[in-house]
Amino acid sequence: MTEGGVAATTLTAVAQRAGVARATVYLRWRTRSALIGAAARAAVGGQPMSLTGDVEQDIRTASDFIRRVFEIPTFPAILPEMVRAVLAHPQEINFDAVAPRRREFARNYDQGAAAAGFDPTVDPSLPFYVLLGTAMVHLMATRRAMTPAEAARLAELVIKGLRVD
Repeated sequence: MTEGGVAATTLTAVAQRAGVARATVYLRWRTRSALIGAAARAAVGGQPMSLTGDVEQDIRTASDFIRRVFEIPTFPAILPEMVRAVLAHPQEINFDAVAPRRREFARNYDQGAAAAGFDPTVDPSLPFYVLLGTAMVHLMATRRAMTPAEAARLAELVIKGLRVD
C-alpha cells in the first residue's frame, strides 16, 4: 500500500510479491477489503488500543496509543492512502478496520461517563475523534508525531473539557 497505493493492493499482487499461489492469500484474507484492512492495521502497529472501561484512563491510553501509532515510520506514508480509501466512493477501507476499538471506546464512555464525573450528554465518539483529529493536525502541521508529554497534555485537556462542574 505504501508503494502503489490502495488501488495496487490486490490479492494477486500480494501473492506475486510473497511468491505464493493466489489461493494461499485467499486462505488468509477472503476479500480485498479484508486484505486492505489488515494492511492498514499492520501499518499502524498491528495491535488494537487497549481499553480498561475506566473512562479517564482510557482517554489517557488512547492519546498515548495514537501518538505511538503516528510515530511508526510507515504511518505518515500510508495515512494519505488510508484517508483516501476511507473517503472513496465506494469506500475501499471501512474506518472500523483502521480504528477497530473506537466503537468500544465510545460505548465505554457512554456507559461510564456520568459515574466518572464526565458529561454524559456528549456524543460518546467525540473524545476519541478529538484525540485522533488533534494528533492528525499536529502531524500535518509539525511533520512529526506528538511527544509523550504533548499526548499526555492533550489527554488532560480532553479530560478537563469533559468534566461536569
